[in-house]
Amino acid sequence: MINLNTHRTSREGFTLIELLVVIAIIAILVALLLPAVQQAREAARRSSCKNNLKQLGLAMHNYHDTHRVFPPGYVDERGSGGTIADNEPHWSWTAMILPFVEQGAIYDQISVGSSPRVVMANAANLAAMGTPISSFKCPSDAGSPVVQSNLGQRVVDSMGTDVGTAVMNYPAVNNSRHIRRVSGTDPNTRALGLFFRDSNTSFRDITDGTSNTLLIGERSWKVRTTNIFAASLYVVRDMNAAGPAEAHGDQGMMGAMGSTIVNINGDPSATNNRQMFSSQHSGGAQFVLADGSVKFISENIDHNLSNAIDSTIERLAGISDGQVVGEF
Repeated sequence: MINLNTHRTSREGFTLIELLVVIAIIAILVALLLPAVQQAREAARRSSCKNNLKQLGLAMHNYHDTHRVFPPGYVDERGSGGTIADNEPHWSWTAMILPFVEQGAIYDQISVGSSPRVVMANAANLAAMGTPISSFKCPSDAGSPVVQSNLGQRVVDSMGTDVGTAVMNYPAVNNSRHIRRVSGTDPNTRALGLFFRDSNTSFRDITDGTSNTLLIGERSWKVRTTNIFAASLYVVRDMNAAGPAEAHGDQGMMGAMGSTIVNINGDPSATNNRQMFSSQHSGGAQFVLADGSVKFISENIDHNLSNAIDSTIERLAGISDGQVVGEF
């Protein structure tokens, strides 16, 4: 009788070909899964950014409820008869709303309302002002957390020291054209938005409707491969002892405010790139409207660089141009 067991061969493990096939299948699955994971992570970051903007919009409303006006775009330190030297700081709107974003301790510590150049000469105060606040930071933006030494957003304190504060990603809306210090009806010479020097606008001034007016928008540290440096918390830098410059790229109001003179996520090499709104979210940027709602606005929204207010984004930037926008 033939023993059939003698014709069976034992086999253990995988052959090399089988192992390679398994590795190839795993690699394909990882390649398919990775983009989905990245998209899920970005969706979560975008949602967190939206929540930040909602909180800032709520803070603006609470500030308005308390003071009957929105905070000033920046406070001119010369307004009370004081003097200020070139490159010294002025408080911006971000400092004014700290108590309304659960940052009352920092607000008290740095004595917002007193001379910011004196405040910043104190090491503990400077350390506090150099620490980013999550409410003002887009989690998708991996840019520098603190204003760096090569930027005109840095300021000089009472000891003559060049210092920088924390970076933030949410400048307030100033104008449809160049950033301007004072308000008016001509966007080429005056600000049409809610925020400017010593501004005290209120809901009654928004005659175009709160759902048709931009309040705050995003600005990233970098647009594609070009640094535009986002914006800075707490203070803006003076230029030539005349207050923060308007359209100047280094010593200007763009440390706290923005304009729609350049398309959303527009040309980062443009002369006015520091004024633009931008984000690390694909296809556009998020904005808070004056009614407190947050909306993602496409970088392809109707935008015209002519002097007239004749495009959707320009109409949204103005508070009382009489050109009410419907669905956009």
